[in-house]
Amino acid sequence: MALVYRHLKPNGEVFYIGIGVNKKRAYSKHGRNRYWHNVVNKYGYEVQILTNGIDYDFAKEIEMLLIAHYGRRDLNKGTLVNLTDGAEGNQTLSDLQLESCRKRIIEYNKTKKDYSFTQDESYKAKMRKSCFGKNYKKVIDTETNVIYDSLRDAAAKNNLNYSCLSEMLNNKRNNKTNLKWQN
Repeated sequence: MALVYRHLKPNGEVFYIGIGVNKKRAYSKHGRNRYWHNVVNKYGYEVQILTNGIDYDFAKEIEMLLIAHYGRRDLNKGTLVNLTDGAEGNQTLSDLQLESCRKRIIEYNKTKKDYSFTQDESYKAKMRKSCFGKNYKKVIDTETNVIYDSLRDAAAKNNLNYSCLSEMLNNKRNNKTNLKWQN
């Protein structure tokens, strides 16, 4: 299922026609061309959903017809900042280029060696400890004197977000808990 939408300036002038598979795309500012951003930065924009819940191929046809009707600004035929005649989505590579790219990735992955089984357990333990750093320090609850083996344990048992607790204990955020690094 798909939808067709248009973007308008506050004066009602249509400056963009688009399609998407959900309403989020109509309101999103990401993945737009620089001309679209120039118009939005200068005037702002309003979204109008023209059709919803239609077949994707039919939505592409409607998009093409509307772009042809309003005309593209880059071709001096109208007001739209669309850079294509529609029905392409945001893919810039042709099918042949995509297939070629897929084949290269497959070949590359075949040549890669799997090193995961060659290291011994002591090496893996050292690497794990060096990567996690403070996560292997113990955490203490100063009110109850409960000692947690890791930051992850402390966060889980106190119903806290791991990242937030890490920031609190590392003085990057105001510590609202009784938890501290154990010395």
